[in-house]
Formats: sequence, C-alpha cells, structure tokens
Amino acid sequence: MAEVVIVGAGLTGLTAAYYLEKNNFHDFKIFEKENLSGGLLRSFNQDGFTFDFTGHLLHINNQDFYNFLNEVAGINNFFVQNRNSSIFMQNTFTQYPFQTNLYGLPENIIYDVIYGFINRKKNIKSPKSFHEWVLKYFGAGIGKHFLFPYNKKLLSYDIKKIDHTWTGRFVPQTDLKSIIYSALNNKNTKNNLGYNSSFYYPKYGGINYLINKLQDKIKNKINNNFNLIKIDLKNKILIFENGYTEKFKYLISSVPLNYLLEISQDKANTSLQVNHKNLLCNSVINFNLGFNVQNFKNNNLNNKHWIYFSEKQYNFYRLGFWHNINHNLTPNNYCAIYGEVSYINKNYKYRNNLTNSSIKQALEFLNIKQDDIIVNNILNINNAYVIYNNWRQKNLHKLQEKLLLENIHSIGRFGAWKYSSMQEAFLDGKQAATKILDDLNINKNFRGLITHEHKNIAKLLQQ
Repeated sequence: MAEVVIVGAGLTGLTAAYYLEKNNFHDFKIFEKENLSGGLLRSFNQDGFTFDFTGHLLHINNQDFYNFLNEVAGINNFFVQNRNSSIFMQNTFTQYPFQTNLYGLPENIIYDVIYGFINRKKNIKSPKSFHEWVLKYFGAGIGKHFLFPYNKKLLSYDIKKIDHTWTGRFVPQTDLKSIIYSALNNKNTKNNLGYNSSFYYPKYGGINYLINKLQDKIKNKINNNFNLIKIDLKNKILIFENGYTEKFKYLISSVPLNYLLEISQDKANTSLQVNHKNLLCNSVINFNLGFNVQNFKNNNLNNKHWIYFSEKQYNFYRLGFWHNINHNLTPNNYCAIYGEVSYINKNYKYRNNLTNSSIKQALEFLNIKQDDIIVNNILNINNAYVIYNNWRQKNLHKLQEKLLLENIHSIGRFGAWKYSSMQEAFLDGKQAATKILDDLNINKNFRGLITHEHKNIAKLLQQ
C-alpha cells in the first residue's frame, strides 16, 4: 500500500508527483490508463509534421509556474511570442479581442456595439447566466455579434443556461473610449488584452517536450495501461481493469470528475455516484491538415497564430496555424493547420459528417484543394470544455468537500470540473501535494505527541 496514490499522469498528476519527490516524499504510486503519459498534453508525429491535441500554448503570469518550467525544462528551450490572432467576420479580419478591435467592420455592427454598450443593462445586480452577464458588462451589440454566437459554437450549449463564473481572466473587459477608438483607428488598437496576449511554446518536439522533461525528473515509476474502473470508498481500495488493486490513504485524481463519481462505490454517508450524470461537458473534433506551402497563397494568413469564427456558415470556432506557432512543427516549405469543432452527445455518423463538412469549409476558406492535403489526422476529444450549468454552480463545492473527507483530491481541468489553463493545472498539482504533505506531517507530529503522552502515563502507573 502506498500512502499516496496518483491517478492520471497528465500535467496535474505529474506536477503533484514532482513536488512530493522534491520534498523527499517517495511513498506514492502513479497510475495512467493510456500507454503514454501527458493526457491531452501530448504531441504526435506524422510524415514529418508534429501535431498537439489542439493548440496547447503556455500562458504565464505566475512566478511559481515560470520557475517550475525553468527547473523542469529550461525556459530557454521555449519560444515566447506575442499573440497574433484575429476574428473573421463579414469577410473581414479584425484583431482579437472583438470588443476593442472594430476597425473595418460594417457600420451597422459598429453602431450596434456602441449603442449596446452605452445602454447596457446596468440594473442587473446579480447576473444569473452568461447571457445576462454580457448584457450587463458589454451590452447587446457585443453579445449579438460575437460573444453570444462564438460561445454557443464553442460550448454547443444554450448560453442562457450557463453561469458566468468561468469568465474571469478569459474575457477581457472594455470601455466606451476603447470601443470608439478601435472603430476609427486601424493602428495601436488594444490587441494585447487577455490572459493569452503572449505565449511560450517549446522550440522542438511540440508540447510533448514539457511532459517528457517532467517525466525525466520523476524517479517513481509511472504505471501505464492502468484503467481505473472502481473505487471502494469504505475500504479505500482502487480497482483497475487489469485486475490490479491498490489501497490508498490519500488519492490525487485528475480523471474526469463525472467518471470518478460514477465508479465510486458509495458509503452510506457519501451519495457521490448518483451525481455523475449532472456534470456536463462537450466534446471536440480536432482536425489537423498538412500541405505544401506553395499552395498556401492567402497573404492575410501569413503570420497569424489562430483565427476565431463566430458566424454560422463555419462549423469550426477556431483555426490555428502550426507553422506560424513554430516553424519546427512542419517540414521545410510546408505548412499545417488545426481546426476545432464542438458537439454534445452525437453519434458516429453525425460526427463523421460534421468532420467532413468542417474540413471542406476550411479548405474553401484557405483556398486549398483537397488534392493538396499531404497529411490528414482527426482526433476526437471526448472531454473538452466543462459546461457551467446551474447544477454545477450549486453542487460542485459540496461534491469536492465530500471527496476531501475521503482524502480524495480531485484536481485539474476535469478533476475539478472547471475551465482552466496549463498554469492552473500546475498550481492544482503543487497545491494538492503541499496539502497532503502538511496533513502527513501534522498526523506524524500528533502521533508522536500521543506516543510521548502514553509513555509518561505508563511511567506514572509504574510509580
């Protein structure tokens, strides 16, 4: 029996392992269901192209995360770039974010944005949904032309039924002066707003470089191909698909919370399992295409890292350009893109049709022929974006408290069931490791104190 068991060897789980070992604690085991570590933080190579599981770019505003990357992988082994992203709307490219970059858009859109912002719903005291939150802080125009349609495409869910608490640093605020200035000026507009205004990315190997370097720092063995299928809460036993069982005192889990609840064998006072169906998330089709750069003649796209699409005519909500993110991801004189399309609870036939039509739309947008494609790789990401529905808002904290009472730390993007970045995955892993080490030290000191008192009592009895 290991005192601490980690299930899930993605960035969150491996970070927890790293900090346990850094504090000279080695009584733990790591289990991962896939044959490779990394979770969604992985890259794969095909015919000289390197693709990640969608765009995984590192956004850093935390010194601990910066120090961690430097310790583990060497910060000099990463490019750092300022974001060059656009929104494509009404056959026009504007800078991101939309709310401070209106130049070149039709007059009716600019009018809607300004009028909507001036007359935004300030009387809404406590927005009950993302829809109300946008009306209160941005106005109907910004909502109508970008924030509403884009996020509906991103989530594949009714935005009137989701909470706004996920927005945080992910949706930049604006003001009337910035809106008007951006409508009149094509230069010096505010395109450096938002958490992703700059990013770090490995010079070689894709985002998998970080995972490989982190694994090299961890001495404990990572047990791959261990698919967790049941948690016996009463006896603190993990049961894996291959028949292996492991007892635990503390569990650090980054597996999706809905699955964790589903496989938990309840005690009388937990009632965890029944709640797994109430946690919702969408899925994403990630198509990756590689082709000869000579066929890539759209000058508007030469330096862009990614483009947002809010209009209905495109299935995808984003296209990214691997060769602009890092030229080492493609062979010389070749380029590659990725596209992202979301859905919820659709069958294979629907997904297949959605994939094919999305690729066709991307090729038409890029002015590329089907015959020009050299590499075509499709990834289906079952757990992509967490849905902040009303049930989650009311009940997630209670579920997390119940799990902590069982010494289960469910952390990371899917473990904590939240919208988060790689930086937050790191912070979750470090925090869980620190908390468990503190608990173990407290318990150790308490046991030592009790033992000392017992000895004193024994001496008194002998007298």
